[in-house]
Amino acid sequence: MCGDGLTYSKLETASSGSGRNGAPMKASPRSWISLFAMAAFSATLSLFAAPSAEEILAAVDSRLFLQSYVSKVTMETTKPGAAPTSMTFEGQSRKDKGTYLEILAPARTKGIRFLQLDGSLWMYNPKAGSANALRLSSRDSFQGSTFSNADVGKSQFSDDYIPKLAPDAVIDHPELGKVECLVIDAAAKTDESAYGRIVMYVRKTDLMPLSMEYYAKSGLLFKRMTLSKIRDFGSITRPSVMRMESLDKIGTFTTLTMEAIERKDVPLSVFNKNYLTR
Repeated sequence: MCGDGLTYSKLETASSGSGRNGAPMKASPRSWISLFAMAAFSATLSLFAAPSAEEILAAVDSRLFLQSYVSKVTMETTKPGAAPTSMTFEGQSRKDKGTYLEILAPARTKGIRFLQLDGSLWMYNPKAGSANALRLSSRDSFQGSTFSNADVGKSQFSDDYIPKLAPDAVIDHPELGKVECLVIDAAAKTDESAYGRIVMYVRKTDLMPLSMEYYAKSGLLFKRMTLSKIRDFGSITRPSVMRMESLDKIGTFTTLTMEAIERKDVPLSVFNKNYLTR
């Protein structure tokens, strides 16, 4: 700003005056101290400026996912009138490529593999007797759970959604109680996205995502996810439990528990349909 003349002129007037015979006076130490105090105060304000919607979404992505990592997850689904079902799978992910998943348990589905690549999710079942992978819809349920295929396969929200700021809110979190949150409303970039929009509630103090609301393209709110049990996994501190509740099927929900997540340079060869069907 000092280079435009106007600002510099104002600073000179504030910090100097005219002595006898019109000679400029030297700025007093007190004047310089005041100027430094004002500059420090301005710098402090800029440090605490509210983040943009894009910055909040990027923080959510970094809180939940590593650039390249391996993980182990257990998923349990509860439906009215039925016994809970459980599944354990391991994953390998790279933000710049996609996600590979393989079911470890139960025995009847063990060995089924999934590959999220270039916006598509593929499934291969070695027991099916076919050498071909099956393409799945991103919106469909993942193995009968309340999570969609996209929820499990995607490695960052910013690939599919454009955020805008919404009014701040105080949520009543089942584990943390009343929490002040920043809120973003993330709209789908294309019709291929699994949801019309996702509203995210992010804790103000550290930008930790705590709750998300999922809307269909029609505008209907039909799912809500609560994130809890924040854990330090060494490579990342994040919620270890994600509970996805169906709002149109009362009493139906799926709890996804992150058992382990570790930073690892996953080989590019993993993200290939030949690797999926090997």
